[in-house]
Amino acid sequence: MSTPADHFETALDESSDAAARERAIGELETANECDRLADLAREDDLDETYREQALSGLAHPQCKSMLRQVAEDGDLPESLRDRAETLLEDTPDDSGAGP
Repeated sequence: MSTPADHFETALDESSDAAARERAIGELETANECDRLADLAREDDLDETYREQALSGLAHPQCKSMLRQVAEDGDLPESLRDRAETLLEDTPDDSGAGP
C-alpha cells in the first residue's frame, strides 16, 4: 500500500508515466494532504500541468486555507497564481454539512 510520501515522490518522478503521476496527485487530494499538494504546486521543476492539478486538489474546504496561502505567497508564476485565485473564489468555506 502506498503512503502519501510515496505518492508525493511519484508525482515528482520524471521517470514515471503521466497517468501514474496524475493518479498520485489524485491520491494526495483524496487523503487531504494539503501540505504536500501545496509543495507540488510550488515546485518550479514540476511541469505546469501537474502543478495545476495540485492546485485543483487544494480547492476544497479542508485545504482552502492552504490554497489561500499558496495564492498569496508569491511563489507561483502569474498563470498559476491566477488559477489559484480563481479556485479560491470558487471554493466553499465549508462542505455544507449542517449541525
